[in-house]
Parts: sequence; C-alpha cells; structure tokens
Amino acid sequence: MTAQLLLDGTSLTLDAVAAVAREDGRVDLSEAGRRQVAECHALLQRMIADGTPIYGVTTGFGALDGRPVPKESNRAQQHNLLRSHAAGTGAPMADDEVRAMMLIRANVLATGLTGVSMASLEALLAMLNGGVVPHVPRRGSVGACGDLAPLAHMVLPLIGGGRARLPGGDWLPGAEAFASLGIAPPAVDGRDGIALINGTEQTTGIGVLAAYDARRLVRLAEAVSAMSLEVLGGVSDAFDERVALAKPHPGQIATSEALRHYTAGSTAVLPPRPSRLRDGLSLRCIPQVLGATRDAVEHAACTLEIEINAANDNPIFGLADGFVTSNSGNFHGQRAGEVLDMLANSVSSLAVISERRAARLVDEKNSGGLPAFLIHPQARQGENSGFMIAQYTAASLVAELRMRSVPASIQSVPTCANTEDHVPMAPLAAERAAFAVDTAATIVAIEALLAAQAYDLRGLVPAPALRPLYDAIRARVPAMVEDREMGEDIAATRAALAGVTLPH
Repeated sequence: MTAQLLLDGTSLTLDAVAAVAREDGRVDLSEAGRRQVAECHALLQRMIADGTPIYGVTTGFGALDGRPVPKESNRAQQHNLLRSHAAGTGAPMADDEVRAMMLIRANVLATGLTGVSMASLEALLAMLNGGVVPHVPRRGSVGACGDLAPLAHMVLPLIGGGRARLPGGDWLPGAEAFASLGIAPPAVDGRDGIALINGTEQTTGIGVLAAYDARRLVRLAEAVSAMSLEVLGGVSDAFDERVALAKPHPGQIATSEALRHYTAGSTAVLPPRPSRLRDGLSLRCIPQVLGATRDAVEHAACTLEIEINAANDNPIFGLADGFVTSNSGNFHGQRAGEVLDMLANSVSSLAVISERRAARLVDEKNSGGLPAFLIHPQARQGENSGFMIAQYTAASLVAELRMRSVPASIQSVPTCANTEDHVPMAPLAAERAAFAVDTAATIVAIEALLAAQAYDLRGLVPAPALRPLYDAIRARVPAMVEDREMGEDIAATRAALAGVTLPH
C-alpha cells in the first residue's frame, strides 16, 4: 500500500494517480484543501441566502437555465440531475479507470472553486478509500459540460442509487455498497450534484493511465528495438550523439542515448563497415520515430497534469477579487482530447515500426542470414512454420490501430438543444489512446519474442544492458525448436517484459 496522498487541488501527478488507481493508496484532503473547500462552500451559501442567481442552483440546467428553481426544490434538483444524467451505456469501465476518475474529481473539488460541500467530497473520498467501485458504463460522454454521464454513474451511490462493488465482489445496489463504509450518506444539496459531475474526469482518468503506461512503453520499445538492432547486426552511427544533436529534438536525443546504453559492449552492433554502410529505415530511424513518441507522450503528460489540477467546472466561485461566474467553459475537454489524439497517433507509429522490424526478423531475405521464420535448425521447414503467424498477429494489430486512426477531438456533434454547440468528444480520444498503448505493447512483445529466438539461432550473447530482457523472456518462454501454441508465448513475453526494470 502506498503512503497517504493529500489533495490540495494543485499538486496531483500522473504517478500519484496510477498509484491510487492501481495500488489502493489512501487519500485525504490537505489542510489547505479543507480550508479552500470550506471557504468556497460558505461563499455559495451566502449567495443562495442573498438570492443571487446561480446557474444549476437557482436555475435549471443546460437549455433549461432560464427556468427558476425555488430553494425548497434544491435537493430534489441535485438528486434528479444525477439520476437523469446517468445515461451511460456499454460495458463498465475498469476498476483502475473508475478509481482514477474518483481521485481526479476529488482533487478538482479540493481547489475550493466549485462550491461543493465537505460532506459530499468526504463521501467520495470514503468510497475511494473503502474500495467501493461504482459501475460506470463506458459510453455516453461528449466531453463538454463535463463527462456528465459517466460521472453521474460514479456518484449515484452517494444518493442510494446505481451499482457498485467491493474488492473482489459482485455488483451490489449502490446503497448497499455505500452502507458498507459505515458512514451516513451526504445530503447532496446546494450545488453538490453539479459539482460532482461537471468536469473532464472520464477523459483524464483514462487518459492519465494511458499516458503513464505510454511513458514506460516508449522506454520498453527502445530496449526491444536495441535487441533487434543487435540480432540484425545494425550500424551504430544512426544513434551517434553527433547525429542526434544535428536534429536536436529532446526525444530523439534521449532515444539515441538509450540505444547507446543498450548496445554498449555489443559484439554485433558495430560502426559502418564495407559490407554494411547503412540499415533499413526501421533500424536506422529508431531515434527519429521513438523520439517523436517520447516527445508526444511527455506533451500529453504535461497537459494532463495541468488538467487534473484545474477547476474543471461551471459555475466557478471565489476566484481572485471575489469574482464569480456562471459562464465558465472550463468543463470543456478540448485540450485533453487533442493531446490524447496526438499520443494515440504517435504510439501507433511506435507500433508500426516495431512490426516492420518483426517482419524483417522472420524474412530470410532481410534478416542477414537468419533462417526463414526463425525456424530452429533441428526442426524441418514446411513441417514447422516457426514464427510466421506471430508476424501476422502484429500486422493485424497494426491494421486495427490504423482503423482507429481518425482523431476524436474534431468529431463535434452539438447537444442540449444547441446550447452546447461544440463538444470535443474527448473521452473517445482517451479510449483511443488507451487502446493504442495496450495494442502497441503486444506488438512490441512480439518483436521481443522474435529477437530472443534470433539470439539463440545466432548463438549471440546479448549486450550487458540487454541481458535482463533476454533472461526475463527466457525465464518464461524457452527457445522454440518444434512448433507450439504461439499465442501463449506472446502473452508470456508481454508479462515478462512488464516486470523488467528499465532506465529512464
């Protein structure tokens, strides 16, 4: 279990989100967060008492904002908002994605700019700390005026609705799951209902985990590409520091440095020689392609860290000089959607170049003397197919990535009687990014599986920095002599690589 995380609305990181989402870390409000929430809620209560018009509190929602709502109807209004907006459909989100949503929304509320009550925020944190995972259908948000449908499903247990489950359990009625916490449910009045759902947290919950995983994927792809460089006898000057500095993108410089680290001491990755002056582009351009992915992932990560420490809401209360607005567009997910589309595109390129190296490894015309399809010399070709279909699988996955290559963040379809006439579809961009990262990880695992076989066929000892990857694979997947079930080897290789420590 990780140490307790204290939320203040300004300092949440991708690493912290991943730790809480996946390792069940405990969360509380910092003293600053508590003060900010209390002060803003007191301001909201004074405004309500003074009869100040407030969107979504004294008025209806969306295109119904011209309809007044009397004070005595406030709680019913907030509860009805959650029920009516819980219109999601499809399979439920994964537990870590839902936990990431809950954490990020709690951090947004901790900014003290949303007017939420302490009781509702503490109830949300109690669910998170108690392992209560609400049932949140994956589909239904357009990413503007918040990820309304998924967030409504996320907080329905606070008002006795929806479904949720406890760790390792089946789905229960939301009221029953919440009751397991041993605390009274909050009133969810004032503007608690709208404060709980009017943000980008489905987008950022999925997107942050995708960016977190993509950071490691890039480093893994660099290591695996170095394995391919070694077994294919690559030329080392493609990642010479002087070449990188001649086109000084930060990612290219970093990837070139990584390749030099992994191939140090190699007996096969050598300077140019008369028989080998240059390589195919899937080897020669590793720094340019993976370096671009490095930069895209870091851009997405930086943008998402701003997003998860921002007041994604409307109205916003208690800004500098006491400014209050019901006309904020901070709930709009365009920025997050755009960088997640970019991340998906760049990770797809990482996958494409990995598949090209896998294809080179199984092609006897391009592998520098390796047997066709990496069939072991003790096995008869024809009777055995070797790694032929592993490359087919990689090709199929690349094709699926290309099918999903259309950016989501340009797909606006107006909603709410045209009052919300531009929406970013950011949750779809996040879903696409997560799919790209997961799919690319399998393609890289296929390349690694083939490279490990090539080491054995050449009788080549891996360079010192590559030995841990080779050993991790061989600990789970022995060299293949006679054909066997390839899908199991691919899955085992991916699991082996997940446990390898990689340098930053």
